[in-house]
Amino acid sequence: MLQRRRKSNVRKWALYAIGTLTAILLALGLIKIDDVVMAQGWTEPGQKVYIDSPLNRVVKRIVAEPGDTVRAGDVVATLYDADLRSDAATADKELQGARAALKVSRARLALLEERPTVEELSISESRLEQAQINLKARKQALNRAKHLYLGERLWSQDDLDRAQTNYDLAEANIKVAVENLNIVRRGALPSELREAQAEVQEAEADLEGATQNLEAAKVALDLATLRSPADGVVARQDLYPGMLASQGQIVMIIAGLSRPPVLSARMGEKDAWKVRPGQTVEILSNLFTDPEEFLAYGEVDEVFGYAVDEGGVRTFSLEVGITETPIPLRYGSTADLRIIVGRRSILQTIFGIETDTAVEAGKGLTVPLKTTRPQQPSIAKPEGPTEKKTTPSSSSEPKKDDAPSLAIH
Repeated sequence: MLQRRRKSNVRKWALYAIGTLTAILLALGLIKIDDVVMAQGWTEPGQKVYIDSPLNRVVKRIVAEPGDTVRAGDVVATLYDADLRSDAATADKELQGARAALKVSRARLALLEERPTVEELSISESRLEQAQINLKARKQALNRAKHLYLGERLWSQDDLDRAQTNYDLAEANIKVAVENLNIVRRGALPSELREAQAEVQEAEADLEGATQNLEAAKVALDLATLRSPADGVVARQDLYPGMLASQGQIVMIIAGLSRPPVLSARMGEKDAWKVRPGQTVEILSNLFTDPEEFLAYGEVDEVFGYAVDEGGVRTFSLEVGITETPIPLRYGSTADLRIIVGRRSILQTIFGIETDTAVEAGKGLTVPLKTTRPQQPSIAKPEGPTEKKTTPSSSSEPKKDDAPSLAIH
């Protein structure tokens, strides 16, 4: 009897344990939780403005340092430009000389085209009239000399010869005055006009060349002054005064204010196939002692389709847009990301069983994946001066996936 009772109790406890286990398994199979893929990210500007050097020049001055707010058109840095200023001044003087030469050549051409002028005609006619009067006087003197020499024998042969010579000279002056008047009346010769026109064309070409030289000198001088093309905050400085900036080398990076900040992140290749644009992301920023208390939210914007090797581990890059945050995140700050890729039961999560929905959704996807979201407001602006500067780089770096060295303190 006692043995039969013991067997009954064992059977009862076994059934109870089996029922309890079945209930637990059933609950684990029915209760669904978020299916999460973890990633590590850092805050970056949504709009990166790369200020690079257009010339091979030594950096002369850094005007805007990391943390400074700049406006579009503000000078952020200058390159050595003493020789460029000298070239511009020389080109300006050459331009002034070319303008003066053109004025002279045009004035000469205009004078030739206006001939004969009233003044020239008047002068030539007056000279002819003067020559005629002189000839008349010399003729009278010659007649008197002949009378005194031949008739009264009061003058010598030398006096007669002198009077004859003066008359001959006066007669020759008449011919010169007549010829000069004819030349003045005729105006400028065609050859003279062509020569003057050629001089004007040459002066115009010299002026155009001097103008282009001055414009080129001004452009080169202006290139030595680096300006911000957009409103923003200086996020990083790569070069410092006295350092050589190669052409195209990045001098600094400005975080533009036209787009909100984003999170650049990397995730392990395991379960990366489930991540796609539009999925919700929980952001646990390491800025806070208790990240759960300051939980922020975002959305996957882009998933890059090529895994890179980081310390022997393959990771995929992605970009997360910040949609909601209690306190704006600082550039360069890191965060743990929980990407909610769907829902599955606790039992499926424990045993790594994927849902049919997730598998079907992953079929036929191409990479990279990207989506466009409406822009969100607010960018965290620095409140204090920079305490730490990054190590200058010796070459320009890629525009994508910059490391979290964009920190602003």
